Amino acid sequence: MLTVRRGGLRWRALAAFAFAALACAAGCARGPSVRSPDETLRRYLDAVRGGRVDEAYTLMSESYRRDHDRAAFERALREHRPDVERAVALLSRGAAVELRAEARAGDGETLPLVVEGGQWRVAADPLDFYPQGTPAEALRSFIRAVERRRWDVVLRFVPAQDRRAVTIEQLRSRWEGDKRAEIAEEIAEVRAHLGEPLEVSSDAARLPLGERREARLVREEGAWRVEALR
Repeated sequence: MLTVRRGGLRWRALAAFAFAALACAAGCARGPSVRSPDETLRRYLDAVRGGRVDEAYTLMSESYRRDHDRAAFERALREHRPDVERAVALLSRGAAVELRAEARAGDGETLPLVVEGGQWRVAADPLDFYPQGTPAEALRSFIRAVERRRWDVVLRFVPAQDRRAVTIEQLRSRWEGDKRAEIAEEIAEVRAHLGEPLEVSSDAARLPLGERREARLVREEGAWRVEALR
């Protein structure tokens, strides 16, 4: 993932064509030879600004070109010209390019890396196996803790108003008791939906599970906790 930062804003290289070329900054298989992501960004912006469609298109990543032929690219630039000009203006005013990568484990856990001083560095604590910094992290961590029967960790995900009345032994009894098969099905259902986007609003988040079911989370003291799975 490549992120362009300017001031307090984060402009992510996602679907918009004006940003999509940035995904090529780490090195394109074809097109003009470039030495750095900054040079790729500069050349791309210059080409778009100057109306040099062919040059701009060659700076797009191969995956982008597989899904968008040159005609579609040119049409998008033309039909969304005000948006393109706005994006180009913002990115041209002292934007800094930051290279980021993610190491992804089989269970969906990720470990971010960034380039600092020309070297790749780990950007998060690799020993924090149960992060709660985002709703998605918290939900994955909660499931991981339940599946590993780490009831001491599961307690961290109980909202404050409920945690005062819950003990580790009570959690163990609930999750390993007579309803363990039913609860296991609930956890499996949540895991099946982990790749889907959560609906986040301020200090609350929800993950629709189908059949009018959902996982609900709340943010307390900077950490996300699991309010309900139902």
